[in-house]
Amino acid sequence: NRAFFKIQGYVDEAGAERLRDCFGELNLSELSEVIIDFSQVTRIGSAGIGQLLLLYKNLAANGGSLRLEKVSERILELFQTLKVETLFTIRRN
Repeated sequence: NRAFFKIQGYVDEAGAERLRDCFGELNLSELSEVIIDFSQVTRIGSAGIGQLLLLYKNLAANGGSLRLEKVSERILELFQTLKVETLFTIRRN
């Protein structure tokens, strides 16, 4: 089973809290993959990145994976600097 999310705007502290709430509703033991559409994300702060890393960790513990789709060049560069692309799949388009 897969779960699909589409997020938008600037993922700041408040956005990270919303992500945490949404991710907390997932039954991770039943998911093989979570896909997040980043096409409308303009920026992401450390709290948002932290929520993605926590989701990845919890998915991986249950044998699942995380994939980010349609990531902008700017955000991709940030993820590459932080080396998070070594943990989960990140696609530009």
